[in-house]
Amino acid sequence: MVMSTATAVFLHGVGGSMPGWDGALGGQLEHISPQLHVGSLEVGFDDLIGRSGAIRRRPAAHRHEPVLGDSRSEARARYQRRQGRLRKAIWDSPDRVASARPIPVLIPGEVMVRLPVLGMRQAGHYRHDDHVRADVLDRVAEAINQVDGPVILLAHSLGSVVALDALHVRGVSVELLVSFGSPLGVKDFWGKTWQDPATFPYDRLGGWLNVVNVKDPIVWGRGVNERFPQAIDAFISAGRGLTGPLNFHDAATYTGAEITARAVAAATSGLGD
Repeated sequence: MVMSTATAVFLHGVGGSMPGWDGALGGQLEHISPQLHVGSLEVGFDDLIGRSGAIRRRPAAHRHEPVLGDSRSEARARYQRRQGRLRKAIWDSPDRVASARPIPVLIPGEVMVRLPVLGMRQAGHYRHDDHVRADVLDRVAEAINQVDGPVILLAHSLGSVVALDALHVRGVSVELLVSFGSPLGVKDFWGKTWQDPATFPYDRLGGWLNVVNVKDPIVWGRGVNERFPQAIDAFISAGRGLTGPLNFHDAATYTGAEITARAVAAATSGLGD
């Protein structure tokens, strides 16, 4: 009997939804675990960050107070056990490759989000406007909290930044975070506030896998583990070019990877304690 045991909640990056992420994941799950069915839900927020006008700072610290959870040694130990099981589930995946040599970051992040030619204005609004960011996080948290059953959070590109923020300042709980195409590995730009282990939500996050496509220009060849040791980095080599369907940065390129499906399958079949 096929049963839905979890829901994959997808957070997109700059530019909004990339069609096909759910079909690519479903195809891989059918291949490796045909008895498993995972529901899908996309939380869109491009209408909130896709605004015109100059990128400007609008502070609202009161809307971004961290939710402090259980960071005691027992919670950390439980999280580490789950990460060990996750690593075992994905490490012999046939599409896993050796890590790439990180590419020097030639364009500072602050310049990147402001240059019109790079199309990163949405990321700039999210980074600098606390009210915009809070509205995005409110929407994401509301959607996750309404899901009946375990949540697998799939976070693409800027969506991985949103996911980390939501875990810290909206107190959402998820069985597994799979980030991919993530800029969180770029030092001292995204997620800097959350590098303190004392604030990490060990009690609200069952596991964290970060998938890096060595061909993806957005990630600069970087995983996130160096900045966030709570995450497991796994590298793949996939995609059909810089543009078009299934390009190097396309969400479906990542969700269609066997390593991603293995992580999702493991999380829905007793990864947690």
